[in-house]
Amino acid sequence: MSAPTPLLRSKYRTLEGGCVSCSGDLSPVEALPGVRRVDALASGVVLVDHDETVTDANVVEAAQRAGLSLAPAGPGRPVRA
Repeated sequence: MSAPTPLLRSKYRTLEGGCVSCSGDLSPVEALPGVRRVDALASGVVLVDHDETVTDANVVEAAQRAGLSLAPAGPGRPVRA
């Protein structure tokens, strides 16, 4: 049996416009293969739990398709179980 794939949590900040608290804005990010969870915080921060196949560019591009501008806010960190 193989070991489970470790999850990372990446943090993004909203740049301009877009309603980060609207789940519709985040659906393209949630739909990315490898994304396990997306949390939008009232502060304009988006947390994405994902496997190592997901890149910042993937998340930023998916958010842009929904009209939400995101920028990475630091490196991904391991998610603690």
